[in-house]
Formats: sequence, C-alpha cells, structure tokens
Amino acid sequence: MVLENKSYVPTLAVRASEMNGLEFLPGATKDLMIPCFLLAPWANSNSLGRTITRIQRGFPNRPYFLDIDRDYQFTNLESETQRTLAQLMDPADCFGKWIAFVREHERVWPCIQSRGQSEAEIRTQIEAFQVLERPYCMRIVRDRFPENIEDIVDAFAAGGAADFAIILEGGWTRDPLSLAVWFDGVIAGSLQAIDATVPIVLSCTSIPKMFTSFSADEPTTVPFNNRQLLDQVARNSNRARIIYGDWGSTRPREIGGFANRPLDRVDYPTERTWHIARNKEDEWDFRDAALATVNSPEWDGNLGIWGEEMIQNTAINEELGIDTPQKNVAARVNIHMHRQAFYGRPPIDPIAFDEDWED
Repeated sequence: MVLENKSYVPTLAVRASEMNGLEFLPGATKDLMIPCFLLAPWANSNSLGRTITRIQRGFPNRPYFLDIDRDYQFTNLESETQRTLAQLMDPADCFGKWIAFVREHERVWPCIQSRGQSEAEIRTQIEAFQVLERPYCMRIVRDRFPENIEDIVDAFAAGGAADFAIILEGGWTRDPLSLAVWFDGVIAGSLQAIDATVPIVLSCTSIPKMFTSFSADEPTTVPFNNRQLLDQVARNSNRARIIYGDWGSTRPREIGGFANRPLDRVDYPTERTWHIARNKEDEWDFRDAALATVNSPEWDGNLGIWGEEMIQNTAINEELGIDTPQKNVAARVNIHMHRQAFYGRPPIDPIAFDEDWED
C-alpha cells in the first residue's frame, strides 16, 4: 500500500537550502519518509531534467511524489526550462505533456493535475499512470481549493484504493491549529466517498516569515503545533491512516524577497519548537549565534547528523560551518526533517546510519 511504513511526507520546493538539507540526511532517515517535491527550474539550468537529477542526488534510489510548483514566478518564457514548465501546466489531452514527463522518470509518483478537468479527463490521467504501475496522489491546496472537487473525488474513488494517497496542503499559517476546521471539513465532507484505507497527509507550515523581532542573549523559542493538529484531526476522523506532513521548516515561494541580507542567526529545531539565536543589538555573527545555541538547554548535540555538526563547527569557526543565511536554513531543514521522521521513535545510534555524509 502507498506510504506503508512511512511516517513523514515533507513538501519541498526544489531550492538549494532544502535540497542540501535533504541530501545530507542519513539513509535511515530518508527511509522513513516520502517527500513531495514541487517541480520548478533548477538554478540556471537549461532543462527540467536537471531538477530531477538534483532530486535524485538528494534522495537517491527512492520513489517520491512530484507536483508542479504553481507558486513559481515565471520571468522569461524564452527560457527553455521555464517554457517546458509552462507546457506541463497545459491541460490539453488530459495533461498529456505531464503524463509524458512522468513517464520519463521512473522514481516519480505523480500528483494528478486536475485543474479544470472533468471526471472523465481525470480518470484518463489516472489510468495512464496505472498502466505505468505508478502510485499517484491527490494533492488539494487550501489556497487553490478546486472548484471541481466533486469530479476529482469521483474520479479517484473509481480508480481503486490501493495505489494512491491524498495530501491536504494547508500552506503557511501563523497557527496550525487554526486549520483544524478546514482539515476536518474536507475529510468528513469532500472526501467522504474515498475509501477509509487511503492514507491522508496533513501538511502546513508556520515557520516565521520575519525574524526582526528576535533579538536576545539566549535563543528565542518558537513553538509549532503541527503534531497537536495531527492528533486533533485524527481523533475526529474515521480514516485508517493520517500521516504527518510539513514544509521541512520552510514555506511556499513568495513574490519578492529580502531587500537586504538577513542578519546572521542560527535556527535549531526540536520536535515541537524552533530556537532562534539572533541578537541585533550586540551585533552577533554566526559564531556568536552558534555558541548561544550549543550552550542552551535545548541543545542535544548527539543526533549524529550533518545539521548539528554544522552548528558545532560554526561555534568553533564559522568558516568551518554556517557562514551564509542559506547554510543556516539548510542545517535547520536537515535537523527538522530528521527529528520529524523519527518523531515518537526511540533514539537511534548514529553508528547505525547506513550512509555517511561529507562536506
């Protein structure tokens, strides 16, 4: 069955920080998860195939869900890569170009492209992937809730129960618990016709959008309630499997970016919190922030993973570890995903990890 023995489905935009954080995870951690990657051009590449290559480098020899990143901002449709991505969004021939793209990449478990499609058209797409013997996914995004949800559900309900999963994507929120009513409503209402054995992933993110308010001598604790949200929705549901998902401590793409380089800081995740070490008044650099992190009560130091090693190295000399905001995010992603994959499980001896990382 799809997602059998998997405890975590992170949604990851294909950006450098996410991919580096993922790549340096131990194999034992990767074995517990099935990411959902959002397809977009990879850094100045001339082919979407380069994006797939980067995914496979970070998550080798394992299947993964793949959707189209509809938050990607097109800037130049004369670019072959951007033009190809736009073509994959073309609904012609039941999203025929999307089907053809998936066919070329054997590790891909596709998210069905259902925008503007009838039940019959969606079923045609599903049947094409069933012929390829690929599991597939219904991904419903709260901010783009489909007008044709009844057609989508009817098409999936007709396709059987053993070969697909559902991802309910809440997107960014200040408080995950505020999405409980939406998740409950979709599961009990819109998805009522779907067999109760089909696994449903609940995904959202609440990582802060701005860090200007964080400035203290000790790391500031920022709780996230994703696990409490999962427990609450699961109690209200008759579904056999409701699985944890999030954005790996990141968030969806947004228009624009920082006008100036963010101040140096270090983010350290625990199972239900992030600890933000940043001090503007004292003009902390990355080493100062790392020292505050490793000397805080929340610091573990024994996970045996790349992200913690990066913070430890930074506390010695930032040139050995985190010296850019992007490396801080990569280390945070690495630690966060490791902790969420092993959430509720006994600690694993780092010696048991089946593949080593290297800088």
